[in-house]
Amino acid sequence: MALRKPIVLTLAVSSLCMTTSPQAAVTQVEGQAGGGIVPWALLSSGKPTASATWVDTGDYTLSSLAVQGTIADRVELSFAQITFDTGRHPKHDGYTGATLDPQGEWLLGKIDVNILGAKVKVLDMTDTMPTVAVGIQYKQTNVTDTFLNAMGAEDDGLDIYVAATKVIPLGKRELLLNGTLRATKANQIGILGFGSKSEDSYSATLETSVGIFLNKQTVFGVEYRMKPDNIDGLREHDWGDIFFAYFPTPNMAIVAAAAIFGDIAGAEHVSAGGNNYGLDQRGLYLQVQANF
Repeated sequence: MALRKPIVLTLAVSSLCMTTSPQAAVTQVEGQAGGGIVPWALLSSGKPTASATWVDTGDYTLSSLAVQGTIADRVELSFAQITFDTGRHPKHDGYTGATLDPQGEWLLGKIDVNILGAKVKVLDMTDTMPTVAVGIQYKQTNVTDTFLNAMGAEDDGLDIYVAATKVIPLGKRELLLNGTLRATKANQIGILGFGSKSEDSYSATLETSVGIFLNKQTVFGVEYRMKPDNIDGLREHDWGDIFFAYFPTPNMAIVAAAAIFGDIAGAEHVSAGGNNYGLDQRGLYLQVQANF
């Protein structure tokens, strides 16, 4: 397995999952309980949960609709659909859905990724030990066959990860630490398929989260997520976040964010006017979630 080396520093306000108190869980963008971009070992509430996430960088939007639930405080099951959309042009070139507008800007179409997830808690948290869970995410993208064939990529793939999460008392507050090790072939978390002609083996990537509970209703912290480089000429940037989440009731969570996701789907392009598109994408992140 190849371990990603460079880490691009990024900002976003994403989310936290569950505290030791009965708060609403927040959903990771791929549908499982965790931070905005990192799954944690903590499980969602046993109640059915639905969430909607929206990221708008100006060059594109990234949205996620997800449902999840936990059985017997041991197994979490989830489904999510991620939609990547520039929302600018209905035509495409048969690859990623890209086209050139009259000003020469490189545009993309809409791509959906469906994700079925399962997470099993294998170790409960104690005073000295973290909670540990093993998870899988089966993903399928509808990016065009022309693009997949040109890149030598597949339209589906399986991510496997191990996560460890520890909540540490810190005076009147609590500190949450999480580390996740993922084995993946996904290109841009699956938006551009899985693997390529040049790299078709699994890569090991690290993901981390640190958060502090300012009170029972407010959480602040940081995350980042390493990502592999599988496709020549379409370098992936690592993702990260600075997050702020608010739990107005035990059944609801609201998250606001400023996000940087870097270049996605080969969107980097310098127009005739000198504008740079698709690099260091910054934008607004919002999530609303409720359990029942």
